[in-house]
Amino acid sequence: MASNRKRIETPSSSPGELVRLDSVSMDEDDEILPDFEAEVDGRRVWVTAVLERTAVVEPAPGEPKVLVNRRRLMVNPLHLRVRHMASKEAARRGREAARQLRMQEHSSAA
Repeated sequence: MASNRKRIETPSSSPGELVRLDSVSMDEDDEILPDFEAEVDGRRVWVTAVLERTAVVEPAPGEPKVLVNRRRLMVNPLHLRVRHMASKEAARRGREAARQLRMQEHSSAA
């Protein structure tokens, strides 16, 4: 059965080997989805959000969340899920089209 999960490219690593999160390469319009296990300084953490240069981690259930640089975060790339984002330009065009439609509806009602 084929998987539709997007393949993540990593620097030559064996399956199950941990790599730095900032070394995981993806397309420009991709983002890593949160909610996966990782290690920071040898300690297991749960990643609740992935940002551009940092990640939000929960060291243990109930402990306060902490911001960690992606260079310090070690992950198993096979456990990462990736989503393709709509490009910013496409989103801008959609907002502009919706604005023009509202303006047309408003002018025809007047």
